[in-house]
Amino acid sequence: MNPVSKSLQARYLALDVGGTTTKAGIVTSAGDVLALNVVESHGGGARAQVLADIRAALDPFANEPADGIGAGFPSFGDFERGVLDSRLSGLFPSMHGFPLRQHLEDTFGLPAKVVSDASLFTHGILRFGEGRRLSNFIAIGLGTGPAIGLVRAGQVLTGPRGFPDVALRFYAEWGWPAAWRHSGYHFADHYGADPETIHRRALAGDAPALRAWEQVGEALGETIIRLSAESGTRNAVVGGGLSNAWNFIEPSLQRGVEPLGIDVVKTALRNPSLAGAAALFLV
Repeated sequence: MNPVSKSLQARYLALDVGGTTTKAGIVTSAGDVLALNVVESHGGGARAQVLADIRAALDPFANEPADGIGAGFPSFGDFERGVLDSRLSGLFPSMHGFPLRQHLEDTFGLPAKVVSDASLFTHGILRFGEGRRLSNFIAIGLGTGPAIGLVRAGQVLTGPRGFPDVALRFYAEWGWPAAWRHSGYHFADHYGADPETIHRRALAGDAPALRAWEQVGEALGETIIRLSAESGTRNAVVGGGLSNAWNFIEPSLQRGVEPLGIDVVKTALRNPSLAGAAALFLV
């Protein structure tokens, strides 16, 4: 993309709905996040509560000039129509069948594009992050659950339900035993506390906390190795809230992937999913 002056950059509202928090912001066509607002998510709540969370996240920017809204939601969906398919979602079952794109357009009076949370994250990495030098890569966002995207020949792959086939197989068939060990949703069950607490303890040198992150790295390595074998892709980019503990995760992760020639890096982008909201309008 040619450099664009600040005055000529388009601006977009960005929405990233997660199981723990819902983030919104203003992002430019250069991927710069100009403002950020974070609210608590009520994943298991009624539809009205989920929509209230979305409104609360976006409301500070409702009167800001913008060229569109880019949004990511953690469920399957018919994203060509902007309609969610949450039948199998443990996080947002009340949103099944909801026309999120139309709702956003009607509420904010802007054109909207809606994708899965994994796709939003992957678009951000591809357009503004490490994906600029990679034609093929796996993208993994470590949050409440693992968000998995795949880029091949410079294109974000999506199937009819909003995810590439390899991600669907992960979710439906083989991935969860490993995923439970690098998922914020199951973190306390495996390691005795939430990720933030375990991170603080590790920073203080606590041995059980250090071992917990070592296990996270081992489990993430297992996931990436399997995704690599299934997709034929030898590069992976990791982000998301759990990656804040990357210094503790990386050693055991690399011990698993390096002998197989798989290159894994943590993204340098601070808000890849919000940047991905702009990328949706630039493809």
